[in-house]
Amino acid sequence: MGKQKKYESELESLFLQAVQYDRAGDVYNAVKLHKRLTRLAPDWSEPFACLSRIYKNRQEWRPAYYYAKKAAEINPFNETAWQNLGIAATAIGNWTTARQAWNHLGYHFEPGEQAIQSDLGVVPVCLNPATLPEIVWARRIDPARAVVLSVPQPRSGRRFGDVVLLDHENCRVRVLGNKRLEIFDELELLSPSRNSTFCAFLLSEEPQDLDVLERLCRDAGIGFDNWSGANRLLLPRHTRGVQEIFDRQLHPERPRHRGFWVALAAREESAVRQVLEAWQVVSLKKYCRLVCMLR
Repeated sequence: MGKQKKYESELESLFLQAVQYDRAGDVYNAVKLHKRLTRLAPDWSEPFACLSRIYKNRQEWRPAYYYAKKAAEINPFNETAWQNLGIAATAIGNWTTARQAWNHLGYHFEPGEQAIQSDLGVVPVCLNPATLPEIVWARRIDPARAVVLSVPQPRSGRRFGDVVLLDHENCRVRVLGNKRLEIFDELELLSPSRNSTFCAFLLSEEPQDLDVLERLCRDAGIGFDNWSGANRLLLPRHTRGVQEIFDRQLHPERPRHRGFWVALAAREESAVRQVLEAWQVVSLKKYCRLVCMLR
């Protein structure tokens, strides 16, 4: 074996060791070996890309940005490096680089220094994927940011209107009807909303009454969700299937009557009461047990 081939074999062996450390959760040694490789082989993009991914998963955005940028410069065909660069640039507010990264991946954003404000559709997002996974609906305003449209359960610490940072790695696919939907994991809360989370009980068993309240909330700019039964689809991190979990600590004592627990989100309780009172007039039904769950 020639010296060059032997040298390349040694580099490959070091790289495989670093990957094994990373998979075993030994971040210290994984980072140590990858950094050694960047010094030994500064023209090899993969160690830089691996470092960017490790730092991205740790929400350490400056090094994630640095190593992703180096990986993309060395190998412009490394799409994962461009994705991580776009995410890290978004996290630190470098919109010039973020636009460049996303455009390299096929988007068509105008060059500029302002935050991207687009509409890339509604997607399912898994909040708190490593601790309390909860899937909600959110509207993507750029490839790496989304505004929460559901009313998350209070224990999540998330609110209607929060802006969260999205991961592009290990996206799962869920089939809803005849559509295949990618489920994005939340990486970080970027911009918390000022909305509080309220819960109320509707003294009605008619699904159309839920539709009426949802329309009234939408017209008033108030968040709405149905928390009855199984409150939210949760995806345990190491489980393939989808498990429905009912958070029994979520609601106050259940009324004797049948009906629906609903969640509403607004800055002021008065706005929530106003829309519920309008719902009573339209539906000829009543509500009770209005409680602020997260302020």
